[in-house]
This record gives sequence, C-alpha cells and structure tokens, in this order.
Amino acid sequence: MDLKASGTVTERAIAPERFAIAGVTPRLAARPHDRDELCEIVRAAARDGLTIVPWGGGTAIDRTSALSSYDLALDLTGLNRVVEYVPEDLTLTAECGVTIATLGQTLAARGQELPLEAAHATRATLGGVLAANASGPRRLRFGSPRDRILGARFVLGDGTLARTGGKVVKNVAGYGIHRMLCGSRGGLAILVDASLKLLPAPAARAALIYEFDAATSADAARWEAFAREEPAVLTVVSAALAMGVTGGSALPGATGRRPYWVVLGLEDESARIAELRALAVERLGEPALELAGDKVAALWQQLADLEASAPARVTFTGARLTPAALAPLFDLPQGASCVFHAACGRLHVLADPLSAAEVEPLLIMATTDGFARIDSSDEAALRQPASSATIALRQRIRAALDPAERFALGERWVRSTG
Repeated sequence: MDLKASGTVTERAIAPERFAIAGVTPRLAARPHDRDELCEIVRAAARDGLTIVPWGGGTAIDRTSALSSYDLALDLTGLNRVVEYVPEDLTLTAECGVTIATLGQTLAARGQELPLEAAHATRATLGGVLAANASGPRRLRFGSPRDRILGARFVLGDGTLARTGGKVVKNVAGYGIHRMLCGSRGGLAILVDASLKLLPAPAARAALIYEFDAATSADAARWEAFAREEPAVLTVVSAALAMGVTGGSALPGATGRRPYWVVLGLEDESARIAELRALAVERLGEPALELAGDKVAALWQQLADLEASAPARVTFTGARLTPAALAPLFDLPQGASCVFHAACGRLHVLADPLSAAEVEPLLIMATTDGFARIDSSDEAALRQPASSATIALRQRIRAALDPAERFALGERWVRSTG
C-alpha cells in the first residue's frame, strides 16, 4: 500500500504480527476509529490491489486455514460505539467492533438482553458473531444472528459504504443483504454497524445438571417430553471437557463418574420453571446439581466457551434434537470430546489435534445417524466440497459484491458447506 496516498492509513497503521493466519503474517495492519477512516483505508487498499481480512476479537478467525493471498489486516475494534438504543422499541444499533460482553452489560441495566452467545464474549465482537452467524446453546429458543438483525451498514471491497434493512421491524424492506452477510465470514463485505432486535430478560432462570451415560442416552423416551417443551438449553458435554481436562472451564459440580453431563436450562416465569423442573425430576430423577439466577447466565457463557476450548473442531448439524442422538457416538477418537447443543441439533467435536484419520469413523457414524458436517477448523483434511450448484451461486454473489476479490476470506466462503 502506498502509505503516502492516505494520511489516515499512516496514522492508523499498527504492528501486523498479531494478525497472522495459519502462520502467515500480513504485510500491513490498520485500526480505523470510525467508518470514514475505514472506507478511506479500504479505498487505498483497492487502489493498490491488496487483499483484506477484517478482524474483530480473533476468537474464530485465528483458526482459519491458510489463505492464498493476505496483505492487509483491518482491526475493527476501534468501531465500538452504541449508535442508538431505544429500550421502548427493544432495538439497538451498534458499531460492529463492540464486544458481546459490553452489549450485555449495557442491556442488562435496562432489564433486556441480546440473546447471541459467543465464545470469549469479552473479546468476541458483534461483527465477528454476525459474520460467523455464531450461536450457542439457546439458538433454537431465541434464534441465530440472522433472526435478530434488522439492518446493517457495510463497506464493499472498493471502499463504498452501503446500507440495507432498517432500525425497526416495520422499516425493514428490500433485499435482505444484511442477513446474507451473517455467515459470510468476512468474505463479502465489512460489517460496520448493525441494528438488532432485543428481548426482555427472562423473569427467572434455572439449570439442572445430570450425569449421563450410554444407557441413559439410548432411552429416547426420556427426552421426547423435553423436546416438546422447548427448553432454553438442552446441552450434552463430555465429562472430561466439563472438568477442564482439555483446557475448558470446568462445569460446576462435575465429577467425571460418567462420560457425559446433560445441562437442562429453563428460562421463563417462575411457575413455568417449577412445572418443567417437576417434569425433569419425573423423567430423570433429582439433578446432580441445580443453579439459579446469575449463575445460570454464567453457565451459558461457559458452554459457549467450551466450543472453542481446543485448537481443532469439527461441527455437525442434524434434525435429531435430543441427547439420544449421541448413542452411536460414544466411542469418540482418543483424546476427543464433544459439546452437543441437542435442542439446536448442533454437535461440536473437539480434539488436540483432530486429524482426518481420527475423525473419519465419527464422520461415517454421524452421517448415518442423520448428522451432516457443516464446519471444521481443519479444512484441508476434513471439509467436503459443496455441491456444484451451491458453489456457482456463491460465486455469483461474490462477483456481485466483491468483483475485484479484495476480501481474502471470500475464497473460503465460496468453498464453505456451511
């Protein structure tokens, strides 16, 4: 980049070493402080034909496989302001460099929440969560980022600032490009700010934690009632992972006597929680541990953190929405563990390292049991190619939004099966 072409680029330049991806360090890095500076830097990069990778908290992008070209890292954490918050309308517009934890604190003061879970919420940014379409154990109950976003401003590869959608539900019209950018992983545009639907915080929270083995898993009738009641959380965690053996935060009370733990999460009026607790006791007996109030919200964050507690991860999704779906998968490869958000049909298998040879038998079993792999941090070894029709569609979308292919992650987005 010709630094003299833009005084802003020179002023906002930062050391590129911490933005390495798969061992490759970009030639340049910059941290803009507002959207005008961001647009100016992107225009300068476009003039010089440089490829760009947008960065938030780096909670997921640092597990990305090697890129064919990577010139400029854009640190977006300087764009971290709440633009507009209207509690009466349950809407908020914020710049995408703000962290999920900061948003949570802002909303909690007014008895509201943005139900988006992300690993390492103190670092994870709103833009990163949207770009990954990331969600945690409460996805089925409260939706993914695509369900919460009302509109967004974003920067295209030539530095053009564009906008789609609106700030409230009644003003949302036209093409939902803001929803398409959720899940694009920084491969189509740079999210600048986003308008989101909020929710009132629940009147009460409770978490019931059970030890869990193959016999309990195989008894599908135990879980059918829970699936119909749609609890906020129904998550299975390997006991080894729950106890922090692979580096994750230990779930409170984990003993390791059985290979898995089940977390049943309830968020509702107190009377409804009491009703669901009685159903759980009838089906499963008394829980090994029970939490309430703020400790439950902390537990939801721990469950999200566990998804990122190993350097390699492969994710499956499926329609079998109870812990019984894990019955064929109890023989995980040596050293592997799992986090299964059963209510969402989302299974994360973690290991250190997770090699193709170790995971191949699991792939076969999971596929036959109705799961399909949707994501992997080891793309070269594990990713199955998308269908030719899907690839062609994504190529057309990328050609429309980023014709000069300025976003280095766009190549990954076109290949992705997720």
